[in-house]
Amino acid sequence: MAGNIVLQGGVRHVNRITRMGFALPLLALGLMIASFGAAAETRGPITIIGNSGFTEQNGVIAGSGSEDDPYVIAGWEIEVGRDDIYGVQIENVTDAFVLRGLAVSNSFDPDGAAIRIGFSINGRIEGCRISNSINGIQIISSTGIEMAECLIYASGRGLRVEGESAEDFRHEIEQTNLYNDGQIVYYHGLDGETVEGETTTHLTVAASKNVTITGNDVADGDGIYLAFVTDSTVRENSAFRANPVLTGHGIHLYRSERNVLISNSVRNNRLAGIQLTLSNDNEIVENQLLANDTGLRLLASDRNRVTDNIAFANVAGIVLTGGSTENEVVGNVVYHENTRQGIALESASGNLIERNGLTECEIGIVLAAEAFGNDIRANTIVAGSYGISVAGSSNDIERNLVSQHSRGVIFPETFTKTITRGNAFRGNVFADNGSHVYTNLDSTGNTFAGNAFLGDAEAKVSDHGTGNRWSEDGAGNYWGDAPATDADGDGIGDEPIWVYPAAVLDEAPLVQIDPREAGLGIVGTLQAESIEIEREDGSTIDVEVLRAVEGYERWAGFRGFPEELLDGFPGILFAFDELAERRFTMLTVLFDLDIAFFGTDGLLVGMTTMTANSVDLYSAADAFQYALELPSGTLDALSIGGDARLLIP
Repeated sequence: MAGNIVLQGGVRHVNRITRMGFALPLLALGLMIASFGAAAETRGPITIIGNSGFTEQNGVIAGSGSEDDPYVIAGWEIEVGRDDIYGVQIENVTDAFVLRGLAVSNSFDPDGAAIRIGFSINGRIEGCRISNSINGIQIISSTGIEMAECLIYASGRGLRVEGESAEDFRHEIEQTNLYNDGQIVYYHGLDGETVEGETTTHLTVAASKNVTITGNDVADGDGIYLAFVTDSTVRENSAFRANPVLTGHGIHLYRSERNVLISNSVRNNRLAGIQLTLSNDNEIVENQLLANDTGLRLLASDRNRVTDNIAFANVAGIVLTGGSTENEVVGNVVYHENTRQGIALESASGNLIERNGLTECEIGIVLAAEAFGNDIRANTIVAGSYGISVAGSSNDIERNLVSQHSRGVIFPETFTKTITRGNAFRGNVFADNGSHVYTNLDSTGNTFAGNAFLGDAEAKVSDHGTGNRWSEDGAGNYWGDAPATDADGDGIGDEPIWVYPAAVLDEAPLVQIDPREAGLGIVGTLQAESIEIEREDGSTIDVEVLRAVEGYERWAGFRGFPEELLDGFPGILFAFDELAERRFTMLTVLFDLDIAFFGTDGLLVGMTTMTANSVDLYSAADAFQYALELPSGTLDALSIGGDARLLIP
């Protein structure tokens, strides 16, 4: 724990830990450091491997290695050479030691550090200064290390603590330590406390439970790190870079379980905005993941639920890797043209990817070669280069809307290194793509059935594999503009559809599609209902709508919706939690829409017609709580205007 922590009236009191007789008043220690600086002798790195390494040649100036008389390495100015990894390296020692008043500089190896303590116990780092370095101090798989009054100036990690057990995080790291002029905040063994209001460069909570971590700002530093933390809440924190420093993740959970991360803002982090490593059964909810290398990464982490997050302008939005399994990624929005991969499953199995909205991604959803047995269901994937890239096997891809891509689905060529097999594409809608489906030479046993390939579908589907199937249980796919006859009226075309260049048959092509039953991504999951609108003359009219209540539902709306399925389709009622001013976009909506805005009391406060794919933003003159979208001309046809009122159930 960072000193003895007492929470009283929201104020944290930190009392200095005294151990091995080293506690000194800050003023006295400051004078001691100044004295060392005046008399410091410059030397190269110190490397101590095992207790026998505590020698005069390795900088020891006093002590015998006992707790009462530790080895003292003090007063040296250490310049790290170009080929050196560490300035001071102490490994595999059990004798007591103290590093006091050292000045370490020029540690430039990105994998190294100015000071490293590894697999050791009973050490103290006191009054040391680190400057002109990438990484400051590493404490790896060690126990009982004390750290006080150190100054770290580094462009990368300030303090890195790692280990394989909770005991490896049991250190006394005081808030008298500074990293780039921010306090190092390190807690161990909390139970029920609240960590709140810190503005700093490093925040660690380790081996703790039932903790609330809220309202903290960690900038240009080590981020927020939870190790062996359970049943805790991380809420409304901010972890970000304002400068291009070589830091790591914004929020990192390591071997931590049953925690809730909610409403945090992580932005511009060099690695992941939020990273889970070997962490299970957590909830990641309503966070903003903005312009990180990866918005959210799950590494070897299982049974986590990722919902209602916004991933904007990350290189990769959400990534599952390291054998992550049984995670649910539901109702997130991933967008911005800088996004190369929206949701990527690298090495992952048995995960559910459902009702997510993705737009402007180079690739919307990636199923890499080691992704198998995943469910990709009811996602809205719009306006990118590739909608879904599939190299893995035995995945179910169902009821997704894949629209406005160069290629809707691509099986990238694997050049015989792997075989893409056993994937099932059922009930998806492909619209306005340059090509809908491309399967590679190394694909076999994949099934396509119940899908709607719209437009000039036969020219937009190409199968280069062997043994892929284009119908299942007597039903094939809908082929858009392809001519079809159905003499017996059973809904199956009388003539098969050839799929080239493999020259295989869809033996049972569908002759029609019901838009209300089609897999239209998010909007296809909304329940239809009838709302009542009172017109200006006092008469009422029932309007069939789909109600969009969740954030991802409101985001989706008619994005990517195929115009050929619009006739007779319900409108969308956008219902918000409260009255506010809002703006609507028509980007990726390829047909005009009417929109009517209603206040909390249901009174009409504005209406207009929105232009297809316009860059304009649309709103009402006054705040509103409800908005109704209908095909262009519908408001006039229904005589809705003037003092009309939405009758709220």
